[in-house]
Amino acid sequence: MNYKKFLKNILSLFLTLLVMSNLMDFIRKPTVPENINATALYDLQGNPFFLPQLAQDKPTIVYFWGTWCGYCRYTSPTINTLAKEGYPVVSIALRSGSTQDVTDYLKEHQYEFTTVNDPHGALANQWGVNVTPTIILLHQGKMDLATTGWTSYWGLKVRLFLTTFL
Repeated sequence: MNYKKFLKNILSLFLTLLVMSNLMDFIRKPTVPENINATALYDLQGNPFFLPQLAQDKPTIVYFWGTWCGYCRYTSPTINTLAKEGYPVVSIALRSGSTQDVTDYLKEHQYEFTTVNDPHGALANQWGVNVTPTIILLHQGKMDLATTGWTSYWGLKVRLFLTTFL
């Protein structure tokens, strides 16, 4: 077997996937609502908070997901790990039922990230989110990066690094 040709094909496939992934992220890119600084969000316990207040020294991960989403089953554990590592996480449970349904789901899977219930998709519409999972990295009140679909732990760590230092 010709190893040079094989490696060339693998590299070509990798670069094609990278370009296509970035193109899809660009097409699906959500928009941060203009009134983000003045809009209170409420977690599942009814506690109000504002996204820009969460952290100024680290990027905030805004994670749109659903209990019904197949890819979210693989992404949510990664988001939970990052939350345990100290990254501020706000998850938006999109069309996932009542507050109690979402609370039960989080408890069953031992997810500890802050969650806002969006039972009718109003927040998702406001942000222009059409795909789950969608992950947005906010830093100092601005969207630095956004990605859709499945993302690995290391893929998110690289994005967090780039957001923090670039």
